[in-house]
Amino acid sequence: MVKNRHPFPREGAFIMGRVVDLQNQYIYVDLPDYDGLPSEECARGMIHISEVSSRWVKNIRSVVRINQRIVLRVVKVVPDKGQIDLSLRRVNSAQKALIVKEHKYANKYENLLQFLTETEGIDISMTEAYKLIGWPIKEQFDFYQEAVEALKEEGEEIMDDLENIPEDIKRAFLKIVDENVEVSTVSIIGKLKLVNTSGDGIDKNKDTLNEVMNVIEAPMETRKLTLSYIGAPFYRLEIVSKDYLDAENILSNTLEVLENITSQNNGKFEFIRD
Repeated sequence: MVKNRHPFPREGAFIMGRVVDLQNQYIYVDLPDYDGLPSEECARGMIHISEVSSRWVKNIRSVVRINQRIVLRVVKVVPDKGQIDLSLRRVNSAQKALIVKEHKYANKYENLLQFLTETEGIDISMTEAYKLIGWPIKEQFDFYQEAVEALKEEGEEIMDDLENIPEDIKRAFLKIVDENVEVSTVSIIGKLKLVNTSGDGIDKNKDTLNEVMNVIEAPMETRKLTLSYIGAPFYRLEIVSKDYLDAENILSNTLEVLENITSQNNGKFEFIRD
């Protein structure tokens, strides 16, 4: 279960729910991530048959089953009555994939806080952990994935910006993040052939390689460019990024820098992708 600061979802949001009852015209869905009314164990929403599919539905049971977890869009919320109208047909495959992934990271985020409350020598409840760390950090990001990965990459800076956090709690939480979070990355690897036959060709090649290394201004573990010597005139070039499109953009910028510099100093280059 993912903890949410507010008892009800906002209209237009995409959320995860669990099917608990099927009627001829309605599907009832528990929303365990939201508290709902004080009298409820959790918030509960309803999907009218017209919001189940863009096609005509003869039997609701042919579309969903009891206890199935589904991604839904919130159509209407009336907090005073505990009313939450939901839609299944207004969710496309990309949105579904995003929310499933986001839910995974939200659970990861909560687990990090849970580990903190269980750390020896740290006396803090989950409510206090969310108040001190959880909510202040999450409010800086649109998605839980962004929050979790930022903690791994920039944890020191993020924690230093928070107020009223005891140093022992800060150190303990950063250690938990470091031990339990891995940021997935993609790599582009290849051989760079760099040739310059002029008298000062070695120095010009060094200058060229230095310019290549500056393509990424602030490299980090999950976004970097590395060059290693293989044997004249070859170098191993590796680009690492969290996003494949970003990695391709870095490669494109790198090749542009190589083209500009080698054309100016009478050199040649070739990139051979692995």
